[in-house]
Amino acid sequence: MCALVAAWVAVVAVPAGPASAQPHSVAADAGTDYVAMGSSFAAGPGIPPLQSSDGASACGRSDVNYPSIVAREIGADLTDVSCSGATTAHVLRDPQGTRPPQIQAVTPDTRLVTITIGGNDVNYLGSINAYSCQASGGSGCPAVDRDAIERTFPELPGRIADIVRAVHAVAPQARVHLVTYFTLLPDSGTCAVAPLTDEQAAYERSIAARLAAATADAATATGATLVDLAGASRGHDACSADPWVESYRPAQGRSTYHPNEAGMRAAAGLVRSALASGGVTRTAAFRSGIPGKCVDVRDAVSADGTPVQLYTCNGTAAQRWTYVPGEGGTLRALGRCLDVSGGGTANGAKVQLWQCNGTGAQRWIPGPDSSLINPQSGRCLDDPAASTADRTQLQIHDCNATDAQRWTPTPAVAGLQE
Repeated sequence: MCALVAAWVAVVAVPAGPASAQPHSVAADAGTDYVAMGSSFAAGPGIPPLQSSDGASACGRSDVNYPSIVAREIGADLTDVSCSGATTAHVLRDPQGTRPPQIQAVTPDTRLVTITIGGNDVNYLGSINAYSCQASGGSGCPAVDRDAIERTFPELPGRIADIVRAVHAVAPQARVHLVTYFTLLPDSGTCAVAPLTDEQAAYERSIAARLAAATADAATATGATLVDLAGASRGHDACSADPWVESYRPAQGRSTYHPNEAGMRAAAGLVRSALASGGVTRTAAFRSGIPGKCVDVRDAVSADGTPVQLYTCNGTAAQRWTYVPGEGGTLRALGRCLDVSGGGTANGAKVQLWQCNGTGAQRWIPGPDSSLINPQSGRCLDDPAASTADRTQLQIHDCNATDAQRWTPTPAVAGLQE
């Protein structure tokens, strides 16, 4: 328990007493600096809505791609430079149109990086689209240069590893996660919406397998964390009843053989699991300075607007909060985030559970005396009048170093009671 508590030690000096004189004394963008790099399988072309980030339209960068979902759920500060058509060279050294190499987004403050890259180096999407065109009797179908693909594969693990090393050269403390590509075809056979001959399908499966292996080899060589999306998405191919990717004949505006919303949600879940396994995020009960009480979601209801309250510590899911130690960000329980109602900043604004949305109403950072500070308001999570009664809805209030504002993260054990 000591190590967990130590990870939540105050890192921002906020004076005790009224905070209203300087309500924005705490950085409003507090949270993990996260850079997302890669190709279209990270960017999410065809999935509305577009991000508001620079170059989002040209790159097909969706606001619900897996980096965006992860950033909202952990409260990270995301710089997403993923771009459709990107190769390892576009990440490491070459401009892509008017955009500089993606590695330039990494700074010494970067703490988290996700990368999905390599598919365009070996023409993964280009070849399966070309073969689908050919097999369906299309006209003007491009050819597939298998010799070029075969020449590239031996170099691919080193190219991906060089990107990880370049990240660490700039940001030695960054955790790098290499996310593999979605599986596009079933283990055997094809279907009407993924038209390929048996031989073409076999070759595409070999590209997919070798691409995943190259990514895994790069992770092993560099100490990066591998996120095996290729394995997790088997059974969710374009021919499946529950596809995570579009088919060769998608709905208007969608991108052939690219991830859909369900796929991006699943990819984000895998990245979140990797963050938890690697200690980037932790899950704990937040115990009040009022003995025996914890931060609790009323009746364990996950609906938006459910009050977040004081309640006797009981180890249930309603009291298990996932957070980023030290860095700050969101506090997440039951698939939702701790939120200041209406984005309020005044004393007495109540807190609730709400869909994670990346706003300042859902940012919390560790402060002095085990406090939790909402940077948008500069105020602390507070138990009104230091109540000891179960079901007292919590609020924000001027930071004052009292027991009503002490929230100590403690390993959450199911069924544990005072």
